[in-house]
Amino acid sequence: MPGLSLRARILIALAGYGVLAVFGAVYLALKWRATSLTPTQQLVLSGIAVAPILLAALWEHLKGVKVGQVEITLGEVAPILHVELASEIQNLEGSATQPLLEAMSAALRKKDFRLVLVNLRSGPYWWSTRLYLLAALAEEYTNIERLVFVEQDAARLFVGIAPPAAVRKALAKKFPDLERVFRAVQQSVLGYPNAAAKVGGIINEWSNQPLFQPPAKGPTPLLHERDVRDIADCATVRVWLTDALETESRAWKGERATRSLCAKILSCTIPFVPLLNGSRLEKVVNRGELATKVALSVLS
Repeated sequence: MPGLSLRARILIALAGYGVLAVFGAVYLALKWRATSLTPTQQLVLSGIAVAPILLAALWEHLKGVKVGQVEITLGEVAPILHVELASEIQNLEGSATQPLLEAMSAALRKKDFRLVLVNLRSGPYWWSTRLYLLAALAEEYTNIERLVFVEQDAARLFVGIAPPAAVRKALAKKFPDLERVFRAVQQSVLGYPNAAAKVGGIINEWSNQPLFQPPAKGPTPLLHERDVRDIADCATVRVWLTDALETESRAWKGERATRSLCAKILSCTIPFVPLLNGSRLEKVVNRGELATKVALSVLS
């Protein structure tokens, strides 16, 4: 096989220096501005920034990289789907239960608590008020990045993924009173000593206090949450969250993380990619972390 020409070698060298320049610029920017990040987190984010450049340049030459056999497994890049938080909020009766407080505490303190599974069940089940409360608490007090919606109980048929802020905004648009009430309850717990206490106070007041204003004017009493809730099935929730849901996905039947599968996942446009076996949700892959691991495989 003939060797590379001088011009080709120069172009490769320039491309390499370009990658290093991008990596260095991102790293310095993070070091200067994102001082709350650890050096490891700064390096990882810098790697994510240059990963697309490396993949675009080298993907067709990765015949010798054992992606999925040694360096990468899907379990490494598939965050845990936390189930308890959503189900405990929906099943709340009166004061916050110990399981709910434990689930909320985990969401408050764990940085890797990023995905929450919301099962819409097989019929009318979720209250509009509880779905809003879950989204609002997730946005205001936790590191939760996505609510992952499925239906049909154990069948876990995929519905869509949405950021808590987008779910909250969509529900507030449909039910304007919910945002007003949440802000009022937040004000009432400002003096509480920490985030866990605030969240517990919000949950208790939300489910117990008559804070919802009835539509009719006059000396009518304020309403409780149960009086204003809408109980929704999956079809209704889809309508409520039409503009919020991310529905892109990739097919997966349990195979190892081959180069072909990684390419399909990385071609998605959303940060968390659902892997479906038919319509059943099996895993959700963090696309950024996968890109970083593939890039590190190339470099190694």
